[in-house]
Amino acid sequence: MPVVRPRPPLSLMASLMASLMALLMAAAMAALLAGCVASLDTTAPRGFDLTGEWLLDERQSDAPPDLNAIRRREDRDVVRNRQSNPSASAAFVVQDYPVLNAGRLHIEQDAQSMGIRYGQNAALEQPQQRSAADQHWSAYRDISWGVRKRDFWTVNAGWADGALVIRTARGDVRGEEVMALEDGGRRLRIAVRVTTEGEDVHAERVYRRQR
Repeated sequence: MPVVRPRPPLSLMASLMASLMALLMAAAMAALLAGCVASLDTTAPRGFDLTGEWLLDERQSDAPPDLNAIRRREDRDVVRNRQSNPSASAAFVVQDYPVLNAGRLHIEQDAQSMGIRYGQNAALEQPQQRSAADQHWSAYRDISWGVRKRDFWTVNAGWADGALVIRTARGDVRGEEVMALEDGGRRLRIAVRVTTEGEDVHAERVYRRQR
């Protein structure tokens, strides 16, 4: 006679599936974090110096993300249970990655780190009004070469294939900014990729050196 094996209770199957999903999620998160801290060269290539003022080339750059549209789409995903963590939202992407909305950059780079001020175009067009210009800087970041912990973020900055790479991770948010000099150092191309539990954001911003 054939042997009939009893099926496990549905509650046990659900528990096993939940455990399996948790393990898969943990493995995926570990892989993402490993990517963030993967080795980068902490010594700048010869001639790679971003120090100076940079103005956005709007024709060559992607537009800033539409945050209102992102919020609407993510709200629908939360209602449909496609997104379980509203705090890991792409709606905060411009706050966390201000280059996505910056019309100009002021960068100071040395052998250990780099400071970046993010602002709009108008102040740069009137450089003689320095006090007014200072009021238009909207954000500042200090980036040290190597792996650092800063305000709940893991930040890994260094060089790969001749470009400066900044990898960041916090919770379910992962980002990478690749900064490449072109045209003899007169043009700066920044490719930004951000993954969240909501939408992912990919953009390219191009800046031209002013001085």
